[in-house]
Amino acid sequence: MGSKNSKRANRYGTLAEKRMAEKWRLQRDGVHTYWRDAIDADGTPWELKAAVVETASGRPGRFRVREHAHDQLLDAGGWYGFAVYRRVGRGIRVLRYRALPAARLPVSAWYGASEDGDEHDHTKIAPQEVI
Repeated sequence: MGSKNSKRANRYGTLAEKRMAEKWRLQRDGVHTYWRDAIDADGTPWELKAAVVETASGRPGRFRVREHAHDQLLDAGGWYGFAVYRRVGRGIRVLRYRALPAARLPVSAWYGASEDGDEHDHTKIAPQEVI
């Protein structure tokens, strides 16, 4: 069941990334790396993060950020794009957007490897901390 939910979350996240790219006129094709999802017209890198307003279990969604990717984005003077969305059928409705320089990301601590096998330190940020 986790795999099915993961595929759905990935699909919704991709839809949210597309909406953010349209909103901020970002190029996604051919620029995706482990630390950036898009670039703007000036070549500034952007990492796009999406969180569902409420998960299937009723908990609020979170933005997940990996430390090594954040460090790379920070070194490049990049930006984060955040979107909070609600699932609507097979699609989404974005409720709120926010663009934030990587240098202003509110991180209180980085945590070790996660349950899904990610070996990198990461943090999870509540939407109200950035939007």
